[in-house]
Amino acid sequence: MKQVFAGLLALAVLAGCGSRPDVTYQRTDESTLLVYVGPGDYREALQYTVDHLLPKTARIQLADAPGDADQRIQAGDADLGFYQEGPAASPALSVVAKANLVPYGLYSSRWADLKETNSWVNAGVVEDEVHGRSLPHGAKVVLPGATGGFARGLYLLQSAGLVKLDRPFGGATPADLTISEANVRESLRHLTLLGSYSDAHLREVYQQYDAIVLTPRQATTLGLHPASDALAVEPGPQSPWSSVLVAPPRLAGDPRVLELAHALESPDLAKHLNPASSTGTTSQGG
Repeated sequence: MKQVFAGLLALAVLAGCGSRPDVTYQRTDESTLLVYVGPGDYREALQYTVDHLLPKTARIQLADAPGDADQRIQAGDADLGFYQEGPAASPALSVVAKANLVPYGLYSSRWADLKETNSWVNAGVVEDEVHGRSLPHGAKVVLPGATGGFARGLYLLQSAGLVKLDRPFGGATPADLTISEANVRESLRHLTLLGSYSDAHLREVYQQYDAIVLTPRQATTLGLHPASDALAVEPGPQSPWSSVLVAPPRLAGDPRVLELAHALESPDLAKHLNPASSTGTTSQGG
């Protein structure tokens, strides 16, 4: 018995000395779709879809996506992948569904909604003139400082009717994904746009400025909820930052894939991920 234990220990030590061995997942049977899935929001969304939005007869097996997931799907080791934002990283895989897992939201500790208003703040030469609690002209709005986050914040402001950009939302070219304040053609409320904040200072920024663009996780840390507290929420599946379900050509037209794709793009999943997405702009009670 000691010899067996020693042998196993030696194998473990040898394995630890080299690179971490790849994990191979086996399908439970040939009728089951094996899907490589990313962590966090990816797994949560896909697990909810399998558990609640597919028929009980659907056979879907989830496995943690390895680093070479694209290549393994192409080789037939797995059927589908749900671990990246679109478009597909590999030209050999096609996007068959999109889900907006982490929509950005616009929040304010000072203002209740985005209704039309004649109120002004921060003009500098005259006193603030405020009537009601709608986001006023001259408001200072903080967007994420990273290039992609700032671009997403701008598109969110455009979808909310606060600014007009030089392009529509949904483009996936590098130029579309890295727009800046230079792409703002008109600020309908004469906003001052500010960038860069850290999670460590979220509450301070939220309370200090007129509005701030946050991810759902950031909002949660402040006790905010998109359904009840967001002034506006990022548009859904047409987002170039949507998380994508990818498939190889061999599964083109497979009814099991189409069923899963339809469920991932359904209003039911969108409502589960972001209840505010089904109601549009909501009022803020802060």
